[in-house]
Amino acid sequence: MKYTIYGISLSAVAVLVIAAVMVFSGRNVRRNEVETALNAAVEQALGQVQSSKGYAIGSREELIAEFNRILLLQMESDSDLQVNILTANVEKGVLDVEVRENYRNILGKPEEVTCRKAVILETYAERKPYVTVTFLVDGEVYHQYTVCQGGTVAAPESPNQGRKQFSHWVRQGEGEECKPEDLRAEEDLVFEAVFKG
Repeated sequence: MKYTIYGISLSAVAVLVIAAVMVFSGRNVRRNEVETALNAAVEQALGQVQSSKGYAIGSREELIAEFNRILLLQMESDSDLQVNILTANVEKGVLDVEVRENYRNILGKPEEVTCRKAVILETYAERKPYVTVTFLVDGEVYHQYTVCQGGTVAAPESPNQGRKQFSHWVRQGEGEECKPEDLRAEEDLVFEAVFKG
């Protein structure tokens, strides 16, 4: 009899532990599902704004409708969803959404999972090319970097060459002293170091 009571007690504890683990893991599964669906829906709906394929989204209402359509296609669980559109702007490519999922856990108690996602599309109407800025010391590359065309030029730390002391930079092919910081990099630039003594 003693072993029977002990076995029943142990079984009850095991059932409670399993139920607790299932409630916790069920919450994680629900959160992952909502996050995955929300990510996909926001990115695909905003991707449709930029896409030349398919139909063009031209208004806030169309963006919200497309988001809701994609979100519902992504969700597989039996639950109630509440979608709060915090920001939806087609012109600026902004979509900020909060999704609440209400469901009942394995024990029948109501639970809620909330996720939020905000995405801003970055578009560059006019991409500027990069140019290379090179600094030479005795014909060897001392320092080199790329900068967006029209960007400012920054001179590296003054080179050291034994007994000779660095004097200034000159543009390759020119003999006049030049301050690289005063220039804009409209094209590839090459500077040569001039030393005293």
